[in-house]
Amino acid sequence: MPSTDGVKKNNGFDYSTYKGYDENGELPAKRVKGNKKIILNAFVMFTPNHLNFGLWRHPEHSDYARNFAKMKPWQDLAKKLEAAKFHAVFVADHLGIYDIYKGGKDFEALEKKVQFPCHDPLFLVPTMASVTEHLNFGITVSTTYTPPFTLARQFSTLDHLTDGRVGWNIVTSNSDSAAHNFNLENQVAHDDRYKLADEYMDVVYKLWESSWGEGAVKKGLKTDTFDTSKINYIDHEGEHFKVKGPAVTLPSLQRTPVLFQAGMSSAGRSFAAKHAETVFVSAPSPQLVRQTVDALRAAAGDRQIFVVCTLLVIVKETQEEAERYYKELNAAGDKEGALVFCSQMFGADLTAFPPDLDLREGDNPQVARGVDLWASQTDTKDELWNVERVANEYTLSGRGGLALGDAESAADVIEDWVEIGDVDGFNLSHAAFPGTYDDIIKYLIPELQARGRFHKDYPEGEDTFRELLYDTPGDPYLRPNHYGHSFKA
Repeated sequence: MPSTDGVKKNNGFDYSTYKGYDENGELPAKRVKGNKKIILNAFVMFTPNHLNFGLWRHPEHSDYARNFAKMKPWQDLAKKLEAAKFHAVFVADHLGIYDIYKGGKDFEALEKKVQFPCHDPLFLVPTMASVTEHLNFGITVSTTYTPPFTLARQFSTLDHLTDGRVGWNIVTSNSDSAAHNFNLENQVAHDDRYKLADEYMDVVYKLWESSWGEGAVKKGLKTDTFDTSKINYIDHEGEHFKVKGPAVTLPSLQRTPVLFQAGMSSAGRSFAAKHAETVFVSAPSPQLVRQTVDALRAAAGDRQIFVVCTLLVIVKETQEEAERYYKELNAAGDKEGALVFCSQMFGADLTAFPPDLDLREGDNPQVARGVDLWASQTDTKDELWNVERVANEYTLSGRGGLALGDAESAADVIEDWVEIGDVDGFNLSHAAFPGTYDDIIKYLIPELQARGRFHKDYPEGEDTFRELLYDTPGDPYLRPNHYGHSFKA
């Protein structure tokens, strides 16, 4: 069990005032039974391997890995997820190659298929939307490398094509390898990326919410007509962007797509509190994720914010079968592939460190801080955290949570995360594609539905992503207390 030291005191907040703590400010060791219905998204990437390094060789994943660039595996997955009533598919992205490990000279990222090749996730939306009616799509696009006018046009177009089923995962991109593909020598500094992203949001809000006022499009019997007095130039001039407008797309069903964000730095958390409707978090235990959840909810104030956590579910008919299967998957994983990924994440080639060195004691402060954070979230922080340990920790679905067992025990873990961690749902990662989701659909979903934790059908009248998220049939727009709503014409 990961350590819970410091759960109450992190970031200066008094968490004892928040739901779920007892009179001493302590989290319960076991969940308190509740009835919150949860959000379930499939967490994927348009690449042979996402967070399951080496599993492209596994017989339950290899067919997808060979055919990931084709339409069929994605359309087949979309139909399965919709039949099981998943809320959405959440698609990650990366704009460069992982080239820090061994200097990238031998294209280890390609050899190991570490999120490479990686195709454009926007094109998955019409591919999957064409075979579904209710499944939603959260797509990752960077504010640092995509002009705001282009992004606003892309998402308005997708929102039209999907009848309002689109969300945007806002990222600022954090690798030099991506910067090198966009005419830069180095990535933009961390806090500067968020300053740029904050102005970026003003531009897209103006294009989505202000450029075409209500009533600008008049529906006729044979054709639409337009009230040009309600179509506006946005005339944005700021430190980073100058955009005249107006938007060249019709206002879509949601206008602004559902807004996701995942940055957990101080700047990222402030950005999420201002802009995000759903925040994506990751931690190895519900006790530890609660620190982040409480801080996010406090920063958002009265504004409702949804928190979804990454989780790997390995579920089979029996506990014993699930445990055997997990061991098989873990044995098939590629530790070196994990090191390719972690070297990029830490910004340092992990092969440069002696194999018996505890990385917390090395001379690279970024690596030392990162590994110290990992170790502090476990009950093994006093053990040796060397390069091998880092590889083992990250090989199968990264550093998120794990629900392992039969349907009942996996559902128990889900409820722990909901009641102790106060999360609203999960981005479910996979070990095998689509096998992990097949097992979740066969075993876990019926158990969650029997417990009243997951809906048995999509609610009537909640046809857009935002209506489903907020349970507001007939109202697909930003909430009145959202910052973006202030731009509404």
